[in-house]
Parts: sequence; structure tokens; C-alpha cells
Amino acid sequence: MCRELRSVSCALLLGACATAPAPPADPPPGETRAPAAAPAAAGPSLYQRLGGRDVIDAFVATFVTNVGRDPRIQLRFLFTDLDGLRSHLSAQICQASGGPCKYTGRPMKATHAGMHIRDAEFDAMAEDLAAALKAHGIGAREQQELLAVIGSMRPDVVEVGPP
Repeated sequence: MCRELRSVSCALLLGACATAPAPPADPPPGETRAPAAAPAAAGPSLYQRLGGRDVIDAFVATFVTNVGRDPRIQLRFLFTDLDGLRSHLSAQICQASGGPCKYTGRPMKATHAGMHIRDAEFDAMAEDLAAALKAHGIGAREQQELLAVIGSMRPDVVEVGPP
């Protein structure tokens, strides 16, 4: 799982840095260009496929419980307002998955600055989220997509690499 999240995170970052392909050149004089194919109809958003806000709230509650019981990271959350954390995470996941919510919390980089979070701690949280998603019957495709979104936040959360 840890390697998979690092790979997903790297792929997302590389994809974000890639440039878009150049538009096709104009056709030679006297020739016409074939019309572009209509874009494929967009399917349901990740938010919809996750099951909406009620399901997100439910798996986030399980996720926060998992984090609180995880000996690898539970001390990080000893003095954290877990209800506030749960609320922020639900809104963040709702928005990031294409839902109607608006995340109003602080940016990830500012929130985690100075906390000296390690890769292993980030991976532990991702594993706790994956377990919560599985416990709530979230499909494999949706799990991968959501974990990719979370993985893309690694550079803003992790300050300290491997020991």
C-alpha cells in the first residue's frame, strides 16, 4: 500500500507538470479538417460513486477512529479536536471528489508546517483511510481514485523523509 501511494503521488505530480499536447496544425489550403469527435459523456463524479455526503461522513468517522487507535500515529492526535478534524476531512473529501461541499480549513502546507511529519506517518494514515473505505464497501476503483487524491497532498504534509 505504501509503495502504491508513493507511486500514485509521483504519477499525479508528473502528470500535473506535463504540458498539454500542441493543437493540430491548420490543414493545407483547399483541405478541411475533420470535425473533432464529441467528448464522451462524463459519468458520475467520484463524489456520486462514493455514495454522497452521508457515506463520506460515515467512512471519515471510521477513518478518524482508526487513526485514534493506530499506535503508529495516535500520539499525533492526542490533543486534536477529533470532531473538528472529522468535519474538515469530510468537507475536504466531499469537495475533492466533485461534491457540492466547500472545504474551509487551512491549506495543507500551512496546517502541517513545523509538525515534522514523516513519510511513514503519512502512509499509516493512508492505510487507515484504505481500511475505512474497505469497511464501508467502497469499490476498488473509487478507493484508488480517492487514495490518489490524498496521495497528491503528500508534498504539502510530509516534511521529513525516511529516517
